[in-house]
Amino acid sequence: MFGPGYRANTVELVSWPPFSSPRGYRASIAVIISTQSDIDPKKINLHFQMKRWVVKGGEKSEVRLQKNTTRCYVRRLSSWLSDYDLLEPNAFTTLAANYHFENGEYTPQWKNQPVIKILERLSVDIPDIKSLLANPTDFIETNQMDILIPARSYQKAGWGTGVPFSDERNLLEQILDFLPSEATLTAPWVKILIVKELKKSISQRFQKTPKISKPSSGKLPEINEELQQFLVEQANNINKILVCCRTPEVGEAIERIAKHYFGDSLTLEFQSSQSLADPISEEKSKKRNELFPKTKHIKEFGKHNQPEFPAPIIVEILPPDHQSYSKGQDPYPHIKSILPQYNLIPQCILSSENVKRSDEFEEVESEDKLEENIDNRALSAIIDAILPFNQDYPLSIFEGELCKDNTVYAGFYVIRRNKKTANQSFSEPVLVSIYENQVRVLLPARDLQFRSMPDAICELARNRTSRSDSNNQVINNVLSRLSDRYSSAEDIYLFAHAQNARSYWTWLQDSKFDREKPPSRKIHIIRIRDETNYEAPEGYRLTTKEETFEEESASFGQGIFIPQDCNIEKVEFTQTVFSVAQKPDTNKLPKQMSRFQNNPSRNKPWKDQQTRAHNILATPSPENLKLHHAITHHLRTCHWWTDAQSKYPLPLSLAEKLKEWCFNDGESENTD
Repeated sequence: MFGPGYRANTVELVSWPPFSSPRGYRASIAVIISTQSDIDPKKINLHFQMKRWVVKGGEKSEVRLQKNTTRCYVRRLSSWLSDYDLLEPNAFTTLAANYHFENGEYTPQWKNQPVIKILERLSVDIPDIKSLLANPTDFIETNQMDILIPARSYQKAGWGTGVPFSDERNLLEQILDFLPSEATLTAPWVKILIVKELKKSISQRFQKTPKISKPSSGKLPEINEELQQFLVEQANNINKILVCCRTPEVGEAIERIAKHYFGDSLTLEFQSSQSLADPISEEKSKKRNELFPKTKHIKEFGKHNQPEFPAPIIVEILPPDHQSYSKGQDPYPHIKSILPQYNLIPQCILSSENVKRSDEFEEVESEDKLEENIDNRALSAIIDAILPFNQDYPLSIFEGELCKDNTVYAGFYVIRRNKKTANQSFSEPVLVSIYENQVRVLLPARDLQFRSMPDAICELARNRTSRSDSNNQVINNVLSRLSDRYSSAEDIYLFAHAQNARSYWTWLQDSKFDREKPPSRKIHIIRIRDETNYEAPEGYRLTTKEETFEEESASFGQGIFIPQDCNIEKVEFTQTVFSVAQKPDTNKLPKQMSRFQNNPSRNKPWKDQQTRAHNILATPSPENLKLHHAITHHLRTCHWWTDAQSKYPLPLSLAEKLKEWCFNDGESENTD
């Protein structure tokens, strides 16, 4: 059946009737059909998803909606045509549901009230949402209206998330039977081999950092002298970390982990302040007929503990599904965006307080079981607290005082907030540069001063952009400032996230791009597209001639790839190249895994490698196509705090990370 396509380049098909498990769970397969504009010959991309429907909330608890908006799938909206002999409905409609604050607590509602009123006038009886959430099975596969609630990724729903490659291939072959004979499946992508010269260039540029072994099953790993010295060096700009805990278990874990991994180099200052992370209540404004969050206690904490210079703080918060949030908002975004106004740069750690759940509807095991471990959460919190202060980043190789890599790596990102997520919508462009391991941040809509990351975070939290320059002028200023500041560098790489930046920097758009008129002839400008809007195609990768798809080697390939009908030696420098991340070590799933066959791995979540599409849009050295893509791909592995390949090249990851402290979810009436 047709489902709602949320993007202009997509349409969705959802299988019906749903599959059923012995315990009564239901699920459907969704096929997202998207177009891809920049590859010749033109292709249609198919993306597979598991639609796992909520069927129960347990004996004592009703189903809870998602944090912001839940799109419920509705079938059979045809009451006003009941006198006609119609075919079975062949499409879903969606109705959005959310929570609204009423009489001191959050209650569920159908979000689009004008639509609901129109349907009521057409004699379409939309059930009360409280009845739906209390008894979801009464609205699945009925003779009347069906309403289905998608399960969240962490919930048990009979099937795991994601569709394994073997199932994708099986489904593709069935789909081909319904298409014209001219339609064919694309051949596997071809891996671009990194030859000896390229490997040498990479190895001579970039450091190899030690792997951080994580706690597991309540045991702390052995830490050798090399790793501990490395971690101490990453924290050498920090005098102390302020720690605010709700529970003694979390405080003890943070202290234990700091001692084990960092020795005596980290000073922790513990402070009991449970109210800092209490759920945020709302009040009606006396001046405007609007609700505003009561955050005065967070501001008072910041004033009372404000250091002279930016400093890290770790705050223990409740899990997002904690029952306390039925009467208040999650404080996480408010803590993150308010405390930097007082030179406190916060990271949060989930509390060890239990969330009341039923046996029938609980969180599934994490894709990475380590994340369930309190010691592992403590390690992540400490590393996240250190990261913004890591100004001497372990990236390029030094010999004594001399850096062997005279190259600048920069990432451009636009932080956006609309009126739903801020009291005033805004776009804040940021650029992070790394040169000779020094990390600097440019806020070009404000000024052309390069700041440290802590200073940039505090600046973002204190003030909104009051810009007068046009977007084009800001971009021109960025490129000029980058070229001037690093005029002695041999190369400058600038990575931009396409879906994020192209509405601000329109030259990144396919329709506006002109390779004959690059905005800079000194800078390598590389556009990165991810799965957003389904623009990075799915596919399978065979890394050697001996591998076959049936052996499931395809799903474990990693590297940089091009479509098989391309010759890397002859293609234009703008040719799309795919960067495929390596599976993390913790993703130990069986290769022969299926959602449809009766095997024990059916309930396990499946996560594809993260595929990115690279396009070099400008370069002073097009003849070095392979090197530019090899560097771009390698920079996904240079995040010292994780052994998994990240979503983006390092400087782009750091630029994106700045949005954590730029939330500003409405202002209280008392601005003091």
